[in-house]
Amino acid sequence: MAFIRTNNIVADNGDVYANIEEWQAAHGPCGMENPDVESCTMVLNAEKNGVQVALTFTDEAAHDAYVASTSDKTKPGVTFTLVSAE
Repeated sequence: MAFIRTNNIVADNGDVYANIEEWQAAHGPCGMENPDVESCTMVLNAEKNGVQVALTFTDEAAHDAYVASTSDKTKPGVTFTLVSAE
């Protein structure tokens, strides 16, 4: 069964972004290019200072392996908030 992790990621410096491309140029793909991710979405938030990223994994074990291996959750310059993991 698929396992979805949703994060809100906000820039700590107060910058705003016109689109996803500007966000990614400043902060990278935020997990979207990880080979353990089956599919993903990234949406700019209403304030335009961050994104919501939903990553879909094949199962919880793939998700747990991703979390253990990623440095995204500690990337300087942004604050990550886990919205849900289910």
